[in-house]
Amino acid sequence: MSAQPDRSTEDVYTADPRFAAPLGLTAAVVRHEGEPDRCTVYPTDAGEAALTTTWLSVDADILVSLEDAR
Repeated sequence: MSAQPDRSTEDVYTADPRFAAPLGLTAAVVRHEGEPDRCTVYPTDAGEAALTTTWLSVDADILVSLEDAR
């Protein structure tokens, strides 16, 4: 039996319109089957080397809109 990937390659590093990031940042959601989706925020202009250390990742279901948090 071969292992099936738990995410679609189309969802990796694809910005999700449900999550707005502040100017200069990009929010991308990776969808997982059977576990929480993950949202990663990183600088839009980061090069490959910076992307390995300049990011923040959280379970997407804990995020709220900025308006709801005010």
